[in-house]
Amino acid sequence: MSSSSIQRTSRRAVVGALALAVLATGCSGEPAAPPSQNPEQGGGAAPAGAASTDLGSVQADPESRRNMAEMAIYRTWDPCALHDPTAAAKVFGDAVALIEPSDFTSCLLRVNLDRTGSRGWRIYTRVGSPFLEDDVAGATVLDAAGRKFHGKKSAPGSTPGCDFVMQTSKTKTLQLQVNWGGMSTETPPKDSCEAAKEYMTAIAPFFANPPLRSEAQTEPQLPLASKDPCAPVKELVEKFRSMSVEGEQPSAIVTGMSPNTCTLSFSSRYAPGKKTKPQISIDYKWGIDPAEGISGGAPSRQVQIEGKPAKVEDHTARSLGSCMVQVQYDAMKIPAVDRVQVVQVAAPDCQTAEEAAKIVTKVALA
Repeated sequence: MSSSSIQRTSRRAVVGALALAVLATGCSGEPAAPPSQNPEQGGGAAPAGAASTDLGSVQADPESRRNMAEMAIYRTWDPCALHDPTAAAKVFGDAVALIEPSDFTSCLLRVNLDRTGSRGWRIYTRVGSPFLEDDVAGATVLDAAGRKFHGKKSAPGSTPGCDFVMQTSKTKTLQLQVNWGGMSTETPPKDSCEAAKEYMTAIAPFFANPPLRSEAQTEPQLPLASKDPCAPVKELVEKFRSMSVEGEQPSAIVTGMSPNTCTLSFSSRYAPGKKTKPQISIDYKWGIDPAEGISGGAPSRQVQIEGKPAKVEDHTARSLGSCMVQVQYDAMKIPAVDRVQVVQVAAPDCQTAEEAAKIVTKVALA
């Protein structure tokens, strides 16, 4: 993705700002800061929460329901559109070399200060990062775009850097991470926290009103990143009812660790003779192209799932104790990260994993 691919319209929707209010009031119980604009100024309703996903007979505890609703909002936000290449060039001292998604929830912007790229800045924007009390303890407070941002240097001994976070809910933040890369004996040309503060001030309006993937402000667009990983569970539970344990109802588990992960649990107990619980886990992610057939060290084989190249890795004899199927969602590869969009399904055995992968992939492609 070249820096010129970041396009911004003069009249943007304010769904992102409204979603912040939903997060603050509906997901965390914290008071919400007012949206930066009115819905009448080109916005709309906040994105529907994952609570509207039809789970059929599948149960979900209150925490998972809250996490589903919160993760649904994060899937609508475009982390690459949080960047501003013009401001980055001014703050960090040279033109932007690239802006690329590093995974579904983060985006890397690089500014190289030499031809080899061995000296330069790596700047990440992240959606749905964990909120830690240490993020704000003793942090510098920056007020910008009607929001509060907390900035701190990276941990001692790590690469010179500085982070700023804006809390979006009780447990999550939007994050800016600035890292300097160069010779270990070289002092960065600019203090990392000074640079991070300048850049954070410039992009604060985008954090206050997060850009949406649906606005298509950046390329490449990543359709799988916005898909609900819990959407297939209704069909999965009908197919695999034999995995259920007497006295327990199948449940959907969303931990809040990732907006792109959902687990269908048939029991909270381990099955006799198995290393794993009777569960089917769904992950939408960046991964090595399954068509390349690179194994993770376990016995593997190439298959076709819904007409897509896929790889089956059998970890049932190892400590992982499950079988994993990875399906190429599409063949688009991002050169800087050498990854493709991948549907990943794990289950206690390979027959279940392959059959589940067919259902999950079909739903993801719909």
